[in-house]
Amino acid sequence: MDRYQTFYQPNPEILELIQHIEQQLAQWSVFLTSLSLQQRLELQNKALQASLALDHNSLSLLQLQELAAGKRVVALVQDIQQAQNALALYQRLEQFNPYQSADLRKAHAAFMSSVSTDAGHYRKQGAGVYEGHKLVHMPPAPAKVSALVDELLGKLQHEQAHPLLIACLMHYQLAFIHPFSDGNGRLCRLWQHLVLTQWQPCFAYLPFTAVLKDKSRDYQKALRQSVPKYDATAFILFILRSIDETLNTELQQLELTSSMHQTANLPDQPLVDLSQFVQLQTQKVKTKTPGPWYKTEDQILKKLKKDNRLSAKTIADELGLSSRAIEKQLAKLKAEGKLLRTGPAKGGRWQVVA
Repeated sequence: MDRYQTFYQPNPEILELIQHIEQQLAQWSVFLTSLSLQQRLELQNKALQASLALDHNSLSLLQLQELAAGKRVVALVQDIQQAQNALALYQRLEQFNPYQSADLRKAHAAFMSSVSTDAGHYRKQGAGVYEGHKLVHMPPAPAKVSALVDELLGKLQHEQAHPLLIACLMHYQLAFIHPFSDGNGRLCRLWQHLVLTQWQPCFAYLPFTAVLKDKSRDYQKALRQSVPKYDATAFILFILRSIDETLNTELQQLELTSSMHQTANLPDQPLVDLSQFVQLQTQKVKTKTPGPWYKTEDQILKKLKKDNRLSAKTIADELGLSSRAIEKQLAKLKAEGKLLRTGPAKGGRWQVVA
């Protein structure tokens, strides 16, 4: 079954996520106007580095930023070349039409210049997607690739669906077709990015591929779950949750930065008696029972096993730590694969893996 057969199941969470993402995008667009060009470029580089890292590129975010600034970077020659190609390509993304197969090949040629001998050309040999030594996906035969790509892009261009869904389907189905011998992953993410930025330009600075990198195993699992039955529902949910999570995180960070800036510029205020406030805060601190730092992770996991809906603030209050400290611990546990987050930021659940 090689033809374009992708479908997805109606799902209330998909509709809820789309509505929530649209609301947050409005805020994100406003916040971006307050950022400098340098700050926006840093966000763009964060997304680009994560996408390259998913294809095993070794450059760190700092190295990519130095490369973008024209500085010398010590790394594998091929990794530097890939990063330079990607930086140059992202500067002219507005020139590409996501529904034109010729543009897809041009983008691949730019991405893989001096890296692959068949850059810009569809693969001419069979391919297999492996996990270790296990074959997890057998893409269509090379002779069918060109027709399948044209069929996919033509269908999605006229699909009566929300752009967020179109972007997810574009990503998933290009991964299924596997048009090129190398670089398919970054092209899938780039073409999804292109659909999203043409719908909402503010997506150009939303680094949600960083979430895909942090959850790379879940990302690959969502793709594998979709392929056998051609049902993209699981993959769509994963991508939408990742976008939603990224918006939550970035908006909170921008709000915090904005709040700190406003506090630093407060006008002079008359002195007030803070003695009662200090006494109350002292009493409040005494009621907390902080534990040793080296046991914080175990305490967090223990609490989430009992109640997987606890918020970072609730855990912080119970352990006598700051919310920021708990958020860092939660992020560390997620990065180590000991903790997973499912569902939206509000109303979601934690899953203790270890």
